[in-house]
Amino acid sequence: MSRSWMLTPVVVLSAFSTSLSHGQTITTTALATSAVPLNRVGALLLLALTMGACVAAQLRWRLFSKSQLRGWLIAGAALLLSAVSFWGDSVRAQLAELQRFFTVATGETLTIPVQATATAADGSPLGFLPVVYTNQTSSPLLISARTPVSWPTCFPLGVPEVLPATTPHAGTPCTVGAAVSPASTCWVDVAQLCIDAANLVRGNQPSLLQADTARVAPGVTLSGNVLTNDSDADGALQVTRFAVGGTTYAAGSTIAAFSLQRDGAFSFSPANPYVGSNPLVVTYAVQTGASSTLTITVNRAPTANNDVASTNVNTPLVIPEATLLLNDTDPENDTLTVQSVQAAVNGAVSRTGGNVTFTPTADFVGAASFTYTISDGSRTSTATVAVTVNAVVVNRAPTANDDTAVTVENAAVTVDVRGNDTDPDGNTLTVSSVSQGANGSVVIDGVTGNPIYTPNAGFTGRDSFTYTISDGFSGTASAMVTVTVNAANRAPTAVNDSVSTAINTQVVIPEAMLLSNDTDPENDTLTVQSVQAAVNGNVVRAGGNVTFTPSNGFEGSGSFTYTITDGVNTSTATVTVAVGSASAPSVVVIKSLLAIAAGTGGVSVRFPITTALVDTDGSEALSIRISGVPTGLTFNAGTNLGGGVWTFVAADLSNLTLNLPGSYTTLATYLTVQVTATEINGGATASTSSVVTLKAAYTTVDVSTTESGSYTGSSANENIFGGNGNNTINAAGGNNIVRGGGGNDPLSAGAGSDVLDGGAGSDTLNSGSGTDILIGGPGDDTMQGGDAGENFVDVFVWRLGDQGATGAPALDTINHFATAAAGSNTSGGDVLDLRDLLQGEAVGPSNGAGNLANYLHFEIVSGNTVIYVSHLGGFAGDSHVVGAGYTTSAETQRITLVGVNLLSLYSGAITDQQIITQLLNNNKLIVD
Repeated sequence: MSRSWMLTPVVVLSAFSTSLSHGQTITTTALATSAVPLNRVGALLLLALTMGACVAAQLRWRLFSKSQLRGWLIAGAALLLSAVSFWGDSVRAQLAELQRFFTVATGETLTIPVQATATAADGSPLGFLPVVYTNQTSSPLLISARTPVSWPTCFPLGVPEVLPATTPHAGTPCTVGAAVSPASTCWVDVAQLCIDAANLVRGNQPSLLQADTARVAPGVTLSGNVLTNDSDADGALQVTRFAVGGTTYAAGSTIAAFSLQRDGAFSFSPANPYVGSNPLVVTYAVQTGASSTLTITVNRAPTANNDVASTNVNTPLVIPEATLLLNDTDPENDTLTVQSVQAAVNGAVSRTGGNVTFTPTADFVGAASFTYTISDGSRTSTATVAVTVNAVVVNRAPTANDDTAVTVENAAVTVDVRGNDTDPDGNTLTVSSVSQGANGSVVIDGVTGNPIYTPNAGFTGRDSFTYTISDGFSGTASAMVTVTVNAANRAPTAVNDSVSTAINTQVVIPEAMLLSNDTDPENDTLTVQSVQAAVNGNVVRAGGNVTFTPSNGFEGSGSFTYTITDGVNTSTATVTVAVGSASAPSVVVIKSLLAIAAGTGGVSVRFPITTALVDTDGSEALSIRISGVPTGLTFNAGTNLGGGVWTFVAADLSNLTLNLPGSYTTLATYLTVQVTATEINGGATASTSSVVTLKAAYTTVDVSTTESGSYTGSSANENIFGGNGNNTINAAGGNNIVRGGGGNDPLSAGAGSDVLDGGAGSDTLNSGSGTDILIGGPGDDTMQGGDAGENFVDVFVWRLGDQGATGAPALDTINHFATAAAGSNTSGGDVLDLRDLLQGEAVGPSNGAGNLANYLHFEIVSGNTVIYVSHLGGFAGDSHVVGAGYTTSAETQRITLVGVNLLSLYSGAITDQQIITQLLNNNKLIVD
């Protein structure tokens, strides 16, 4: 254990006697500042032992007399006293006490030396030696005062948490008022003096120390004071020591680039580059023994790394800031943020909502870039994002079709899946991926590029997998391959079939047709072995055919069975024969087709035909025929048979257009539309016809109004264009085309056939008498049909784009809507044309509502019929009961028929589907 010396407070002594001698004063002085060497005591002991051994040898061998022995002893004692005098307190300290002497009876100042018995690893004393004072005067002395010690004298590194104590010394304590007789002693408890000083500095209130943190960049000097946020109600604090990396230093020391002073001031100057501990953690203590920490993080700059991205021409590139930061780093793992974007090349760059958006220069194709700057909160770094702006090549996706394959158990099969797949651009197709079968594995043949299916060992039955083809330009398509894994020599499977025929008409079925859907596990050749068990008719085989003759006059379901064989085993299936005539299909047309050309250049008008088969089992084919077509008029689809007759298939009707030549006019040309259902088996047919009246005219005057204002037309056929303001236009007589343009426009017309198009804004349209087309356009519009009592058909048209937003519909109102069936041009029944507005709608058989209830909902409000429209079919989940509510968030258009109650008009109709069917049957609703 080591010992060290420290200063002590002053002790004042006054001698006392019957004559009251002068007082004595004792002052403190320092002894040693380091531990007392132990070898000095050892030397004294060795010297004493050596002398004792010499004396003993002399006595044993009688080498000297008693007088000589006395001389040895005196000389040895003198030598020991000289050693003690030379080494002084270093020797006395080994005897567990220090000694001092009063020698002046009239007054004297002595010191109380402070020496630690040992120190801890952090330099704190573990105990103190007591000091013994001897009165060497001839007078009794009185200790008159003792000055308190200050804590730095005892604890230069601060007051420790556990204070040292000293075992009580025998004798009289040197307290104030104590009497010390000549040759007597008193002792001072140095440990208690230090404890009193420690308790005084600790005070009654605890020291409140807060942990400190700081950040500094390499190459920059950081200064601060750790005591700024520390406090002690008993007085000011001082730093006494600090520790770095497990080593304790006195306050005021400088360790490498760090220093900490007693007043708490510190500085730190990390090198650049900095390679030391990071963070640097310094534990400091104050005089009261309390401690806290200072943590300094050397904040090195983050590293922003370049990125690459691509976009198409005229297409903004949106990159989340988090994506830009993915490859960026910070040495201290600080949170990084994007501070700014700049320096765009061949485009513009901006930040908003946590995203960075790069907008290429219009029509630019090639290399572009921008830079972005990141920050860790104090330091930054910048990197470049290289953007490739690609030209857009429109690639159409290929079409993959399902395939089948047959193999036997434990045998792989290669399937040429691309044989029936197509690509509209003629691109070469490759198989890019395959899924695995439930009972087998699939790989892509590296030579042929086709899938190879290998059934699991012992598996037989049907399995399937999907494959995906690619055209090499991001176009893909998928289809399914069904694999039949046959066991050896197992029975074939005959599958039921169905055919149809007309009443009293035989149906002849080739045996190959019956076998086409039958299978054999081993792919053996199958043949028809027999036919039998005819129901509602009779069946025979002859010449490779099977003939079923229905019973005379029978209409309904007949049947027979047939048996197939693979040469060993057989299987039997049933053929169901539908006996009956074809059912006439439904048809809806615009009874009055109005075509007004703007000038003499001709015009094309949509020719809407809505038709559907009643028999939907697939046994009937639909054909359409229009007759009475004048010479010079053509259709955009179909076949011209001559003589004013055109024929069409159902696929031609989706956008059927009638083209009128220039200067063509007619007041009434009658076109007959006939739709025919033909039974594929048996050839029975059934037809439905309807007559369309074509009215055509052309304008001879073009008029453009002012931006805002009014205009009144003449009796001529006029093509009138309104400005973008609010225009009041009265077309008056003639057959006119009136376009309101922008603004809120009142448009009206007189007698004649007119087309009124309100355009954008909230418009008011009044068609007057005659056959008219009214188009409200975008906005909330009010439209009025023909004059009361007239018998002409008016058509109210909504186009895609006229609607409002979902949940915020456009609100249109129709006055004078004629509810009569639109049976002819002069029936007076008005028509709603929604074919362009509704997207993806379909009519059912016999003018059934099909899926139209997903688009249209009806309610009666104050005697008016309100039609709620979701042009994208958003009412699919509704009840479709009139008045029962609907999905308001899907509504985009609302049409109010003022004074019309369709619920009472179509008595018994209580659902949306029933009202829709009535409108279709009466040619009052035009859809695709």
